[in-house]
Amino acid sequence: MSIELAARMIFLGKKAATLDDARRTAEKHLVDLSAYKKLKQVVAAQGGNPQALDKFELLPNATGMREIASPRAGYVSLINAQDIGAASNLIGAGRDKKEDAIDPAVGIILEVKTGEKVDAGSVLCRLYYTREDRVEEAAEMVEDAFRISGQKPDERELILEVVG
Repeated sequence: MSIELAARMIFLGKKAATLDDARRTAEKHLVDLSAYKKLKQVVAAQGGNPQALDKFELLPNATGMREIASPRAGYVSLINAQDIGAASNLIGAGRDKKEDAIDPAVGIILEVKTGEKVDAGSVLCRLYYTREDRVEEAAEMVEDAFRISGQKPDERELILEVVG
């Protein structure tokens, strides 16, 4: 997805004659690390520490972690991204008002994708938090975001439509 998005931006910016050329350009910049160097420049320009991209221990760390397990065996047929986002917000990864602080140490890491087979009890995702006051509510929201079905869902294209 990232290569395709980068390729379309390169093509629209008239830096490549064709979309295929643009894809090759995007892949080249990944391989030669020039894209990574540019990312470090962007992090620095926004006031972040670009060294944290090489030394993860420089990043803030959550103090707690909670795993969300599959209630049954089957296939992940749906993950409601809106519910995952709302749960992330509850644990401090977002804000309701612009005055609210964002906690950079918290978040949710999905361990499965739609269409993946899971066993009962296998980890669907992990919540990382620094405050416990809304973890239970967030965990319930995340649990409800996953749909496990007995049948493997039909595969979908990664890009459904290109507008414009």
